[in-house]
Amino acid sequence: MSKIIGKRIRKIRLEKGMTQVHLSKRLGYKSPSILSEIESGKKGFDADKVPLVAEILGVEVNALFF
Repeated sequence: MSKIIGKRIRKIRLEKGMTQVHLSKRLGYKSPSILSEIESGKKGFDADKVPLVAEILGVEVNALFF
């Protein structure tokens, strides 16, 4: 599931023209490398942050899963 969410975050983020640095800061990550690892599926994604990511990206939560 984490790989799917990571890929969807990356796809939507790029469609919105948002950088990893910008999204990482909005999510409170200390480094964009954390987001890079999430997007590549190397690191799990905290399910509690799903609504926040959706809000920042301007999409419905289900857009991160499908």
